Amino acid sequence: MSLYSPDTTWMALLGGGFSGSVLAGGSVFQFDLWNLGAQRLPVQVLVTGKRAGIMAEVGTAMAVLLVTGCKTERDMDGITSSGLDWEFSFGGDADAVAKTGVKVFREVMSAAGKKTGEWAAQESAKRLAQYIVGDLGVVQAGRQFNLLPTPLSLSAGAGIFYEWQTLRVLDGEIGWNYISPKWSVENRGGDVYMRMKDIPVQNGATIHLGFAVDESFQIDPDLKWTRTPSGPRIGSSSLHIECAVYGGELYQTSNPNAEPGINLSALQPIGRSETGMLSVTQTTEVEKNGKLTIYPKIFKFTNYAYWSADDTMKVHVDAQGKIKKVEGTTAYRD
Repeated sequence: MSLYSPDTTWMALLGGGFSGSVLAGGSVFQFDLWNLGAQRLPVQVLVTGKRAGIMAEVGTAMAVLLVTGCKTERDMDGITSSGLDWEFSFGGDADAVAKTGVKVFREVMSAAGKKTGEWAAQESAKRLAQYIVGDLGVVQAGRQFNLLPTPLSLSAGAGIFYEWQTLRVLDGEIGWNYISPKWSVENRGGDVYMRMKDIPVQNGATIHLGFAVDESFQIDPDLKWTRTPSGPRIGSSSLHIECAVYGGELYQTSNPNAEPGINLSALQPIGRSETGMLSVTQTTEVEKNGKLTIYPKIFKFTNYAYWSADDTMKVHVDAQGKIKKVEGTTAYRD
């Protein structure tokens, strides 16, 4: 009986411009896993290892993450692996198997030019999974995952080495323990727009964005907001700007087809909240017709944050306290 079943098989590609990325110095890998059956939404996962590394004689190592025996994302969370234990059941003809793998992987690459899951529904993706399960012989019965070089990497002399790996579905605090988002701001048409990427949550999740004022050598107060007709939703805590996340990017609305990013100039500040050792002080102080040095943060709840940016930005505010201009670089920063 074949171990391959599209409904319980998930695959992701790493390298060559696909959705996977190597993080934290090579010890943590983030993937968008796509089901090869009927499910059409990706599951974002982390593969962490106590020893991990990529070597390649060519410019970029290519890899495939294959998860088998899992019908849902809950089934795959927490699976462990002690490394690659390849059977290489080639019947003595390794060259022929490598050539077959190269051909089928190239077909998958040609269908995966865009960052969507359409390639996962193609027949070539299913044949690549069957190739790994059958010809390479690395898959056993039950729940498991394998992160392995593609035939392209093998033919180019690349190698991948891992030990003590764990696969975790990005949910709750897991992703924030390993990944920090990057952000950028720019002036556009008289307004200030902000983008953020590498946000470690699932597609469609809501995050609580906020901004703190850099008060050197003091406790930094957080800005409070009220909703405006054209601005993003403000949460039950006036510190929280409610944003959606798709593909690891920040969106002002829950529409993945919209332009990513938020319009900071559409936000109306109404005060500050300063957390002390034993108390929280709320004020209605709003800077007007001046400049502020601020930095973004992602709140866990109330005034506790998952993440705060290391870098700051200097913004100009108008007579209402709204952000109208930003100084400095438009490049992504931490």
